[in-house]
Amino acid sequence: MRTISILGDSISTYQGCVPAGYDIFYQGEVLERSGVASPDLTWWATLARLMGSRVLANSSYSGSLVEGAGFPAGDSDARCEALLAPGGEQPDEVVVFMGTNDYGYGGARAQVAARARQVPARTDLSLIEPGVAGLAPVDAAERFGSAYESMLGRVRLLCPEARVWCMTLLPGRVHGSAAPDFCHNLRGIPMRRYNDAIRRAAAAVGCDVLDVASFGLDYDSLEGTHPTALGMRQLAAMALAAMRGDVRPDPEAFGGDADPASSVWASRVLCDDRPCVGCRWALDTGNSWRCTCLRPETDRGGKAFSPATRWQP
Repeated sequence: MRTISILGDSISTYQGCVPAGYDIFYQGEVLERSGVASPDLTWWATLARLMGSRVLANSSYSGSLVEGAGFPAGDSDARCEALLAPGGEQPDEVVVFMGTNDYGYGGARAQVAARARQVPARTDLSLIEPGVAGLAPVDAAERFGSAYESMLGRVRLLCPEARVWCMTLLPGRVHGSAAPDFCHNLRGIPMRRYNDAIRRAAAAVGCDVLDVASFGLDYDSLEGTHPTALGMRQLAAMALAAMRGDVRPDPEAFGGDADPASSVWASRVLCDDRPCVGCRWALDTGNSWRCTCLRPETDRGGKAFSPATRWQP
């Protein structure tokens, strides 16, 4: 049976499924709240099952960026080495699904200023004053792309025979919302530019792109980022369809309709590239960022509601 390894962030973590010491999102009460009650319900386990493969290793670390000065950044030897089995066995395929935190913070410098738990240990904190993340630097997407390309180079050196898939970033939708509510331009650099950077990096290193963003669909999430059990199925369906070159994913994961021209899951950019920082409708644009817009146009059934209500799945 062919094997697959995962290089990801919190979306791809699960208790007992990542290396010891890695930060994990899918554990404890989150499992009940999200409905992801077992690792078999994750997007990556579902994808492996649909591919007829088995998961060899999962190098996913909650809160990690691609960019950064060493572990736990994706662009580090330690993270890439964790794609191998304990005995050194290499996977037949690698799926990289990272970049959401790079987009969310607007770069590694902002994560350091936030003094986040996931800041690489060898970072000299004295060089960057503590602060609250705001607008991203104008070259944030380019810096991300350079780090992504470097990360892929590390993966290639460790797994020279593996087929490497680079998954583009996707907008989530708060569970229960009837319309799109994702912040597509959280810090002034639209998410689409990060996806363009992923495509360029993959082409430069000779990797394949899982262009799930091209389907134009949202996935079900707790707060705009972390998938629910339904969202996990949707991610897996989109990843498999992208691998196969299908026009659209399995409609069963989207209520029977995965056509962005008619599906209730169709994505929509809400603000024409205006940044969310400073906008009264953005749920949170600081260090505890959430990619959720509270504009009344995106409410459920035409009724606006509070951030506290939004947070509940």
